[in-house]
Amino acid sequence: MSRATLAPGNGSALGRQTTSTGDRPMFRRTCFSATLLLALAAPALGAALDPPTISLVSADRASITLEVQAGASGAPFGLVVEWMTLTDYRAAGGWPASDAVHASDCTGAPTLNVTPGVSSFRLAPGEAALVVLGAFFDETGVSTVERQELEDGTSYVVRARAAAGLGYDESANSATVPCATPPRTSTDCTVTVGYWKSHPESWSRVASVTLGTVPYTRTQLLDILGQPARGNGLVSLAHQLIAAKLNFLLGALPTPAVGDAVTQADALIGPRVVPPVGGGWLAPGDTNGLTSILDGFNSGTLGPGHCPDSLQVLPAKVETWGRVKTHYR
Repeated sequence: MSRATLAPGNGSALGRQTTSTGDRPMFRRTCFSATLLLALAAPALGAALDPPTISLVSADRASITLEVQAGASGAPFGLVVEWMTLTDYRAAGGWPASDAVHASDCTGAPTLNVTPGVSSFRLAPGEAALVVLGAFFDETGVSTVERQELEDGTSYVVRARAAAGLGYDESANSATVPCATPPRTSTDCTVTVGYWKSHPESWSRVASVTLGTVPYTRTQLLDILGQPARGNGLVSLAHQLIAAKLNFLLGALPTPAVGDAVTQADALIGPRVVPPVGGGWLAPGDTNGLTSILDGFNSGTLGPGHCPDSLQVLPAKVETWGRVKTHYR
């Protein structure tokens, strides 16, 4: 008995009536051919990406800025960046599979330390992006448990590779690149955001600090310092502004450029209430310039420099903010 299993069509194998089971092999061959074509068009499973290259851009006492350039096949799924101290590296005889290695998966879009013309860590062939070790706490597009600042006066080694993704294995590692953060000196006078956040006893005598036009208690300031920016330029700017004002209270004297940056930061923040205390928000593109200047001051690359250990345990001086501002007017 004849069976109509497919609707009439244009005479193709998929568009005519089948009248016997003898037509089924033809239908299978057609499906097999389509599957084969799709398989040939897909990337080879397990194909390895080309390794990236790393070059050192700059370093301050809390971070190291690197340029990571994708190889000929790009880094379409992002980057894996690893680093460890040179001391641990030598003790292990190379790169160990241990907790001594710090790693970050850089796979999304950064908003704090951005590279002009590059919107993501997922790089095209030959494309390069800045990666700032020690500044991941406020960065976006990274997945890492290592969000602390780097240690000052410390030598490190760094390597990177293209991350794995659908149809591709991760690349081999780049060459190992040595780099170091500058040491402190006896004439330094500022400390970083990370120090103020982790040493609240050093500013226990500070009752409040004003950001924009809003005063914050010491408890609220500590909450703000513990809040990741997550793409909110207001939070990353507030972190550096808090540290700068605490450094002023400690006795650091800002340069005119730093003083102007503080004034501009307060004007930009205005009545916005910084998370998690409030829900204020600013675009990173509007704040990154001021954030960078204040970060340079707090890190010691602008102004008087970083404080020695003997000064870091002293409580901040009790002064009014109005008196502090007279130091840089």
